[in-house]
Amino acid sequence: MKNVTAAVVLYNGEKLVPQLAETLNSLPSDLKTVIYDSGSTDGSVQAASTVINNAYIIEGNNHGFGFGNNRCIERVDTEFTILLNSDASIDTESLKRLVSFLENNPDYAGVQPLIKLWGWKKVTASSGVFLTEYGEAWDSRFMHLELSPLKTSLQVPAITAAVSLWRTEALQSVNGFDEGFFMYFEDADLSLRLAADGWKLGVVRTAEADHMVGASSNRRRAAGWELESSIHMFRRYFGKGRLSARWWKREMRIQLHSILTGKSPLWRIAAISRALERKVDTITIPEDVKAILFGDPMDYPLSRIEKDARGPGWKGNTVSPWGGLRTDGGPIAFEITALDHFVTGAVSSKSGETLNRFCVSPGVTQTVKLAESPSLVYIHCDSFSDELEVSTV
Repeated sequence: MKNVTAAVVLYNGEKLVPQLAETLNSLPSDLKTVIYDSGSTDGSVQAASTVINNAYIIEGNNHGFGFGNNRCIERVDTEFTILLNSDASIDTESLKRLVSFLENNPDYAGVQPLIKLWGWKKVTASSGVFLTEYGEAWDSRFMHLELSPLKTSLQVPAITAAVSLWRTEALQSVNGFDEGFFMYFEDADLSLRLAADGWKLGVVRTAEADHMVGASSNRRRAAGWELESSIHMFRRYFGKGRLSARWWKREMRIQLHSILTGKSPLWRIAAISRALERKVDTITIPEDVKAILFGDPMDYPLSRIEKDARGPGWKGNTVSPWGGLRTDGGPIAFEITALDHFVTGAVSSKSGETLNRFCVSPGVTQTVKLAESPSLVYIHCDSFSDELEVSTV
């Protein structure tokens, strides 16, 4: 795969390097790899140089995700560049499908695969990137259970930098990422700047990848970066350089809610102040991209994995509308209780095969038994809005 270079940004990701090495070393041996290390202090550079084959490593300071990727892109001399997070993985067949799509669709600047949650092959982490009217980027169908996902390719307004393949000439034509974004939404901004130049972006759903989602950052810091980035996005694409009265009204409601629930809004005020110090150029979104910019409500993200949850989709003992559970592979039984109304659903294997159906009346507990179960099962409702309490017995 002489026409592809992998670009990876590392920051204190030593624990991720072995899996990253397994991914990169399994791809064709003629694929080039450029890694930018953002001033790691945990041995990331030493680990990467030892276990990743034929990687060119650049050591520098931490000026953000886009900055690191740009240093990699400057070193790329191949037709295509695959951006790969240190907590993501793709195989050779899927990479070939992305390359084939770009070769056959010269009007596309970049494409991403259908990205799955690491370790949960039926759970989507990203099927393209869309925006809210307040400048926040979101991954389509994030945390949705997809027993039989669609496999057709589709055009989207933006794609994720977690795993995506780009024409190097397109990246270089807009000078890569805007380095004013420290982290988050810089990929949406890159996509929209390319769209303004007439390029398209897409998702090749016959190609798949895996993403650990958030393994390289924590949510507390991420919230501040996301707020700053969303302000920059709003001013650039929606606000003609300013924040609208509607934006401020929403922010006041958020801060008031924080105060009423005993949470300090000071971090938000600081993030807004930092964001407004930046100068911003305004960009007009093409009409064909505007038509798909905000996505479909049925594709909106679901909640992230809760800390210490038994698997994705759980809120305590509640499944809404689904939850994944690892088992020991032997016989297992669930006590399933419908909450507010009548619920029908199923228990499915890790491959999506239905193992057992259930039908539970409001307030009633029903036992569902599996004589033999795979090491991973999904418990899901037929209705998207239903909730169940589930416990193992």
